[in-house]
Amino acid sequence: MNCMEIVKREAVVLPFLILLIILSTLIPHRAEEYLTFVDWRTITALAGLLIVATGMEESGFFNAASKRILRLRSRRRLAISLILLTAFLSTFLTNDVALFIVVPSTLSLPCEVEETCRFVVFEAMAANAGSTLTPIGNPQNLFLWHHWGISFLDFVTKMFPVSAVLMLLLLILAAFVFKDSCLYSEVNDKEIKGRLATLSLILMLVYIIALDAGRATYILPLLVVVYAIPYRNVLRKVDWMLLLVFAVMFIDFHLLSEIEPVSRLVHSFSLTAGNVFVLSILTSQIMSNVPAAIFLSKFTHNWLAVAYGVNVGGNGLFAASLANIIALRMAKNRKIWIYFHKYSIVYLLLTSALTCILFF
Repeated sequence: MNCMEIVKREAVVLPFLILLIILSTLIPHRAEEYLTFVDWRTITALAGLLIVATGMEESGFFNAASKRILRLRSRRRLAISLILLTAFLSTFLTNDVALFIVVPSTLSLPCEVEETCRFVVFEAMAANAGSTLTPIGNPQNLFLWHHWGISFLDFVTKMFPVSAVLMLLLLILAAFVFKDSCLYSEVNDKEIKGRLATLSLILMLVYIIALDAGRATYILPLLVVVYAIPYRNVLRKVDWMLLLVFAVMFIDFHLLSEIEPVSRLVHSFSLTAGNVFVLSILTSQIMSNVPAAIFLSKFTHNWLAVAYGVNVGGNGLFAASLANIIALRMAKNRKIWIYFHKYSIVYLLLTSALTCILFF
């Protein structure tokens, strides 16, 4: 199923467009500069990643892996395996693509509604945790990576400690929540498009190298041409609306940072590393972690504190991360929103406290 058919991201852009209209009335003299507010390097990088990730999703390779995991008999082993798979996929394919691969398979489990909801909730948290490690794991990391010009390896090295904390606490929490009781599911394997999977994997590696070398602009047209000839269906299924969402976000939060009361409020905090970390978590709960990263980049040069905060802050309230909304809406069950906050808020408090103690 197409990503846009499930989540309808056309609706996601509306709040940011409304915010833009409001801000443009408050600061009307900056309208001619709007396009300069957009970080086009990040938009270009995201476009290429969306194309390659969609190719991987369409190949069915990782979907087949998730189907095999569902054959595990133990609920606890199944939960931990799904968490690890989701985290791994999030590291390289972005957190939302990972959820589009794993969650539909999970929903096919012969479980009670409450149990299925718990699996999906932990997959959402795993997507946030796993995507923390790399600059291509989620949109906020991609922005921070380009905005501060950090090398791929340096970014991964710096983010590894907090990623390890997030994963360790998530696995411990899962071990307590899921019982070691028997569960079995017969699953039919789907056909894997081997050539598309191989092509997408190679292009992913090439594109990551190009991103790190600052040459993504030259590789992006090549990606479009390569997929357009034999796999044009991939290009049709790319979530192009997300690029518009990002562009509008850049404009919104550049303007918001220039409003005097807002600027004074942020500067009223002593912007030490610890305070930036906490502020990043709090703003993520209010405006979601991607806008929070863009917004706070206007006030501090401590990219690591921002990165730690917006990644840890992706948990907690459902709106803190787009990945949360994706997972919860795919489940199509009202109860899952209650289950999500039951576990995610506890997880946020634990990870925030431990990260603050260890690193700040």
